[in-house]
Amino acid sequence: MVGEDVITGVLESGGAEYEIASGFGVPFWKKAIGRDIEGREDFKACVGRFDEKAEGADVLNFTYGPSTGGLTESCKFNIYTYGERILSLRPEPAYKDRKLQVSGSGLEMANLKIERYCGPLSPFYSGMLTAAVEAIMGNGENNDLRLARVIMNEVSRISDHMHVIAKLAEGASQNVAYNLLFALRERLLRLVSKRFGHRYFFGINGFGGLARSADFRGISSEVGEIADEFRQIWIRLENSRIFIDRIQGTATLKRPWMVGPAARAAGLRTDTRTEGSCLRYDDLDLEVTSTTSADTLARALVRKDEIFASARIIEKAESMIREVPVAGRMSLVGINGEISVRTETPGGDSLMRVSLVNGVVRKIYIRPSSLQNLAVFTYGIKENLLTDLTFGYEGLGIHVSEVGGVL
Repeated sequence: MVGEDVITGVLESGGAEYEIASGFGVPFWKKAIGRDIEGREDFKACVGRFDEKAEGADVLNFTYGPSTGGLTESCKFNIYTYGERILSLRPEPAYKDRKLQVSGSGLEMANLKIERYCGPLSPFYSGMLTAAVEAIMGNGENNDLRLARVIMNEVSRISDHMHVIAKLAEGASQNVAYNLLFALRERLLRLVSKRFGHRYFFGINGFGGLARSADFRGISSEVGEIADEFRQIWIRLENSRIFIDRIQGTATLKRPWMVGPAARAAGLRTDTRTEGSCLRYDDLDLEVTSTTSADTLARALVRKDEIFASARIIEKAESMIREVPVAGRMSLVGINGEISVRTETPGGDSLMRVSLVNGVVRKIYIRPSSLQNLAVFTYGIKENLLTDLTFGYEGLGIHVSEVGGVL
């Protein structure tokens, strides 16, 4: 990496300001992006500048997507190849416009929109917005509310990790494991719906408290049973030579700007939960797991370990929780201020900057983990075969809806 700073996000696509962090600490601002910054790989990864391509008389531009071959979300990929080997890949995530208009909204409406920005990751993004507003208002941290949000985030993390591993199993034609994993994930989502009122936690996060009551009693026991069942399915996958052969050595990449499971699979012990997160984890026995082979198998192994780690965090948090405050006690009128907050989504470090004028969102910016993971896919899939594309993509847990951005 050039220099000492890690670029974590860009406020203006035109290049007026950018946000950085030293290591993975609290972000701050620098001005006037120069050419030395614009040409950096980590800068391109944060702004979604995907200009990889290959040229030559026999090079074909093979288009994959936007609605082809089992893609869950539409995204166009320009694949440059002589035939089977991928020379380079250039994604077009904006092929389908997903911009969400939040600026100009009151805080209650903004919260409803943000939690739908990427539905499966609702508690993370709603949690960032509510934490930003609470910080601007100078509200001290309520420990029970913190624990409640931690539990919701970690349940969502387990769900997302299971989804990624299930999609890898599907790609490797491990149909029994694929169906077992999705049935198990469905059971987890129904547990969430029963306890929190919606399977993706819609409508639960409020300002200064939860928007409605939720039942946390015994949740760690139910999540623990699901984690134990996942362990048995994983053992079968781990013993499948077909499964391991398809993902080992696929989409290998190690870069200092990588985030989340992709970074930890490359030996980078970076996890926003340990420093700089809008939620404290220091008393919850968080274990950061990592490995070094930096391929799709390594990312799956990290996610597998994190499912069990999340179950332990939920157990610890439940043992500490007492009485979670109810939202509605905070006045949202006339709030002014600007702040950045960060959280560790299942894909990795995500950043949100919120600017408020008189209780209305003047401007909001999100740099999601999926943007950098899409860059990991772009660079990591080079020299792999076309048949490896599914494993490289699904193993990164990319949510294209995250990449769309907000206005």
